[in-house]
Amino acid sequence: QENTAGIQVTHWLQEHFQGSQDWFLFISFAADLRNTFFVLFPIWFHLCEPVGIRLIWVAVIGDWLNLVFKW
Repeated sequence: QENTAGIQVTHWLQEHFQGSQDWFLFISFAADLRNTFFVLFPIWFHLCEPVGIRLIWVAVIGDWLNLVFKW
């Protein structure tokens, strides 16, 4: 009962974006906290320090919220 909305969204995404699996896998890989910290953060910090710092904060807070909402 609690998961019906999530199941419906997943079903809708699978029906309407069947050819986009590679794109979703890439987004999942790129948004992973480990990749953000070890790849994206150093690049952005080198290019623009304030953006790099914001990026790491968004990644940490986003991952924390993900854990809280799963709990």
